[in-house]
Amino acid sequence: MKNAKKITVTYLFEGKIYPTENTPGLLLSGDKVFVTDEGLSVYKSTPTSDPNVYCVNLDDNSHDYLKNTGPVMYAIGAC
Repeated sequence: MKNAKKITVTYLFEGKIYPTENTPGLLLSGDKVFVTDEGLSVYKSTPTSDPNVYCVNLDDNSHDYLKNTGPVMYAIGAC
């Protein structure tokens, strides 16, 4: 986790990005982001043209990597 970077996470939902839904998050290793807006979640993301903003495409992949994975630290370390 020492390489985690604080970022802004945007969400693509029903073909649109709603800026009012942006949340702070942490970029984990690879392409995963950790967010805490409505509970703890880890999603696959893609970078945007802004290096501090990543997009979670909920239309394409809404899988939360923390759901049913056991302890939170195990799930984050396994990402």
